[in-house]
Formats: sequence, C-alpha cells, structure tokens
Amino acid sequence: MPLSEHEQRILAEIERRLLEEDPKFAHQVGSSFRAHLGRRLKLAVAGFVLGLIVVISSTFLENVAVGVAGFVIMLACVFLFVRTMRRRATVERPVGPAPPSGPPPAGPQRRQGGGPKGGVDAWWGKMTERWRSRWEERGGQGPS
Repeated sequence: MPLSEHEQRILAEIERRLLEEDPKFAHQVGSSFRAHLGRRLKLAVAGFVLGLIVVISSTFLENVAVGVAGFVIMLACVFLFVRTMRRRATVERPVGPAPPSGPPPAGPQRRQGGGPKGGVDAWWGKMTERWRSRWEERGGQGPS
C-alpha cells in the first residue's frame, strides 16, 4: 500500500535528520537494505530457473501436476521479482519537494532522466508513450 503525500514528507524529513545526525549509521542501514533486495532478486531468478526445469522435466515424466507446480513456482518468482524491483525503485528515488497539488498539465509528458536508475516505472512510461504515439499516428484517439 503506497504512502500518502503527508506520510512521504514525514518519512523524507526523518531520513534527512538521520543523515544529518548519524551519516555512518544511515549509510550502513541503506546499504544493508539494498543488499537484502539484491538477494531477493537473485532468489527470484533462481526460483524461476528451478520452475522452468520442473516444467521441462514434467514433459519427460508425462505428469501434468508436476508441470502445473513448476508453472506456479515460475509465476510466484516473477511476482517476487517485480515486487522487489518496485521496492528498489522506491528506495533509490531521490527525495525532493512534494509535487504541486494543482491539476496536472494537459498533453503528453516526457519523463526527464530516464537513465539506468529509472527502473521499471521509467521503462513502463517510455513504452506507454511509444504506444500512444503509434496509436495517434494511425488515426486513433488514444486512451482517456
């Protein structure tokens, strides 16, 4: 469940104060959390490979139940991978001022700085923008 804007501001203030008061501890906690997320990503990839092996071996065993179990393992690992990537993108997002509370500007927007640290959200934004531009080129109205 995402945090509200007020909760995000409070959390950002706590993080800023922690960095000011004890930067060594803040760096240690941040790096250990990133290492934990890295381990979860590796676990998800290993689980996916294991599920794939189970699915392939079920074809040789001619057992549908084993194949279904392997597919479920693969599906759970994909879910874990995506969830961990989202948490990682949230952790690595720079803390800045709250966005204005007014209505968003009209028209398509391009994201700035969609480099390698952009994460899944930046990639998804680029893909959505490409789809919209192709749709409009072909005479479509685009999604609302």
